[in-house]
Amino acid sequence: MSQEEFTPRFAVPAGACDCHYHIFGPHEDYPPSEGTTHLMPDALRADHTAMRERTGIERMVLVQPGGYYPNNYPMLDILAEEGDAARGIAAYDQFIADAEIPPLHEAGVRGMRMSPGRNVDDERIQVVWDHIMSLALRFEPHGWHLQFLLSGHMRDRLLPMLADVPVPVVIDHLGLFRPERIDGHAGFEALLKLLEHDHVWVKVSGADRVTRDGKFEDAIPVMKALIEAAPNRMVWGTDWPHTGEREPIPEGEDTVTVPYGDVDERKCLAVLADACPDEATFQAILADNPARLYGF
Repeated sequence: MSQEEFTPRFAVPAGACDCHYHIFGPHEDYPPSEGTTHLMPDALRADHTAMRERTGIERMVLVQPGGYYPNNYPMLDILAEEGDAARGIAAYDQFIADAEIPPLHEAGVRGMRMSPGRNVDDERIQVVWDHIMSLALRFEPHGWHLQFLLSGHMRDRLLPMLADVPVPVVIDHLGLFRPERIDGHAGFEALLKLLEHDHVWVKVSGADRVTRDGKFEDAIPVMKALIEAAPNRMVWGTDWPHTGEREPIPEGEDTVTVPYGDVDERKCLAVLADACPDEATFQAILADNPARLYGF
């Protein structure tokens, strides 16, 4: 895909939503939690606004980075500044108090993200499952959902179990399935099977994360399979500012700065458009579906 092909084949619709982005900093106002080892350069609200203006995106869902736990900044300040155009997803907190949920909901938060890691054994899967169900039962009265970043054996074991969660479930970034590995992959088949349940959603985002050498279009077969399975429960996000892989901390150092990827969001939109069978599906994924999931 050349630079000239970065314009989507369909017009970005009114109400288009970036359903997955992060804000980092300014660090002098919002320092990371004590003990954070992987630091992110400032990626500010003004920078994200400029990106949205370039791409025609009007709405947004801020996913709170775990590096600020247990603080809810800068998320709550950003939600207050953006008003009804924004929603938030809280970082994982198994100890969240029931009394904390209503004020977070009033501020615009609509769910919580979990990232239970790659590796799994029977004891670990039971612990994770107990946390999921405990949170789900508490979130259900508020209409919140659970969002999952899953990979590896944990993903493949957990996906079939998510059919029994009593709140909406959102799977991040195409389930992190690489296109060259989906044929006959039991985990990918489990995700397609899971999408038969009306409470399950997928973010057809992260094409840059599952492809190599900038060939985001290689993710189109994964995107098409998921869209075909449940077009009315697909949403999309930029994953701005495109955090990179976490490198080992250099010897003698306490922290390392994680660089951001060089990703053109217009290219991501063009790939999404090419994965959609028609303009109506493109509009649904960018605008109509997020409006239902996040309550815009």
